[in-house]
Amino acid sequence: MDLAFLASVGAPHWFALGLVLLGAELLTGTTYLLWPAVAAWLVGLIMLFLPLAMPAQLTIFGIATLATTLTGRNYVKGPLLGPGAAMMNDRARQLVGAKGQAATTFEHGVGRVKLSDSEWRGTSEDAIGAGDPVVVLSVDGATLTVRRA
Repeated sequence: MDLAFLASVGAPHWFALGLVLLGAELLTGTTYLLWPAVAAWLVGLIMLFLPLAMPAQLTIFGIATLATTLTGRNYVKGPLLGPGAAMMNDRARQLVGAKGQAATTFEHGVGRVKLSDSEWRGTSEDAIGAGDPVVVLSVDGATLTVRRA
C-alpha cells in the first residue's frame, strides 16, 4: 500500500466513505452500517476545519463509530419504532388479546379456536361451546389458552 495516499486522505475521502457505507446500509437495511457512515461524515467535517494525521483520523472515526452506534441503536430500537416493534416478528405475542370464536365445543378443557382464517388448538378452564366468542390469554407453541369473551 502506498503510504503517500494515507498521508493525503482528507475530508472528501471521508465523505465518500460515508456515502459508500450509507449505500451499503440502504442495500441491507440493518442500521449496522448507518452509524459508521455518520462517523465518517463527522470525521470529514472535522477534517474540513482541522487537518489531522491519519492515526488521529482513525481514532476519531473509531470513537465516533462507537458513540453513534451505542446512542443510535438505543434510539432506533426504542422510541423510533414504537411499542409494537418488539412484537413485529413474534406472532404468538400478537395473538394475545385477539378475539375469535370456538370452532368446536371444548371437552375436558380442550377444543378448537378460529381466529381470522386460522384454526388453533385451544385450552380453557371455562365451559365453552361451539360458536362462543373467546379471547386469547396466552400462547404456548401452537396452543392458545382462551377464556369466554
